[in-house]
Amino acid sequence: MSDLDNDSVQNVEIGIVGSGSMGGGMTMLFAEHGSVVGCFDKDPEPVKKILKTAEETDSVDNAKVHGFSSLEKLVNAFPKDNSKPRIFVLSLPHGKPVDGIADELLPLLSKGDIVIDGGNEWWEATERRQKKAEEVGVEWVGMGVSGGYQAARRGPSMSPGCNNPKTYETIKPLLEKWAAKTKDGEPCVEYIGPGGAGNYVKMLHNGIEHAHLSILCETRGLLYHQLGMSNAEIADLFESWFKDGGLRGNFLVGIGYKGLRFTHGDGIDDEGGIVDHIEDKVTQDVDLSEGTGTWSTMEIATRHVAAPAIAASHQLRVISADKGERLKVVENLKMPEPSKSDKKVDPEFLKVVEKAVYGCILGAFVQGLDIITRASEDQKWNVSLATCMRIWRAGCIIQSDAISEFLLPLFEPFGPSKPLNILQAVPEVAQALRETYEPIKQLYRVALDTDAVAPAIAATLEWLKSVGGARLPTDFEEMELDYFGHHNYDIVGQTEFGHKKGKHHTEFAPA
Repeated sequence: MSDLDNDSVQNVEIGIVGSGSMGGGMTMLFAEHGSVVGCFDKDPEPVKKILKTAEETDSVDNAKVHGFSSLEKLVNAFPKDNSKPRIFVLSLPHGKPVDGIADELLPLLSKGDIVIDGGNEWWEATERRQKKAEEVGVEWVGMGVSGGYQAARRGPSMSPGCNNPKTYETIKPLLEKWAAKTKDGEPCVEYIGPGGAGNYVKMLHNGIEHAHLSILCETRGLLYHQLGMSNAEIADLFESWFKDGGLRGNFLVGIGYKGLRFTHGDGIDDEGGIVDHIEDKVTQDVDLSEGTGTWSTMEIATRHVAAPAIAASHQLRVISADKGERLKVVENLKMPEPSKSDKKVDPEFLKVVEKAVYGCILGAFVQGLDIITRASEDQKWNVSLATCMRIWRAGCIIQSDAISEFLLPLFEPFGPSKPLNILQAVPEVAQALRETYEPIKQLYRVALDTDAVAPAIAATLEWLKSVGGARLPTDFEEMELDYFGHHNYDIVGQTEFGHKKGKHHTEFAPA
């Protein structure tokens, strides 16, 4: 096993800062592709673990993996000739840990060196660090890395953003070598845009992911608890969806059917399935370990984009997170217990369920991509939705082959600069969602009739009704806003396009 701080090493090509599950996976991935990698972590134990793993892994030449106990020693392990920029990849929790490393690392670097922040970071923090790095001539790249720790090891989807496109051209050969590949061998990495654009796209990838997770867990709950299907039967159903139809190649459907067939885990051995022993609480985001779901929900409000399925999925996580608090609410609120449905489960109805889930998942894509479009227009990033779909074809959590094949050719003609409201600009997508409206309604009716929980499914249904509604009940709201707040209103048939305030006011009562 290689020792820490081998002073004779001066051929490191990539420095990895952060040796947790993601950083460790990337270290092994890069070395497996022939790069000489130096890794550093404030805690030396995970670095030692990586060195041991490299020694025990046949596909990795452990002579290409080196560990260091300080950033200075890692920097000094690069070649001394300065003919190539030193490249560092950060795999750290967002926020203060990255700022701390930046303060320590930047003074050790030289003009032209490149730092790639591969964590889930808030885009404005990335742009702040880019300005700081530019002061010393260092290029800072904010890059989303998707797919979890397993993809970090085998090849992730990546979304790099930086102010100097030449910087991307420098790192492009390495990123394309490391990235997940489609079935046709195309790497799932492309330049997203300037500033924090790369982090932003990854953030909304995760917002879409959260909606997909909620849609699928709500559907499995209805099938299992309300419709009486076994875990094994649901696994078979999900597998059929994964292999053919609108949900073909959907990553979460794929791991869903595999997970439902797991009958043992940490202290669990039960033929009924491990899922029945897992507590119904999701703490990610709520425990502050991850920010992308929270940030995506913030962006829905601040960018004024309708994305209710993403928001609903986040709210369900929040409600689920504190089980002790929730049980006290259960005791006080005394809501009716969810009941069994008398709905007949036959092949025809299961086709309805499949169509409903497809519509909800497609809808979440549309909602998330609309937010990306609005942010890109606001920040002048020129993000291409076709690029987003291309990098999401492999190595990421929202990979969905059939949907990618449907959306990608529709987005290609729009390019990177034209603002795009998908349901307004792409009638094929609107029509596909229209065809899922009745199936979604039928699936949600099961939840409604049995008092079952299905907020993301419900939000998708209401979203379709609202965005497709020629006449909404908000005329009454506008009247009351004008009544108490002199907010003005438009006259029916005389509305100007856009968000301009109305020109008319009524004095409903004397001030």
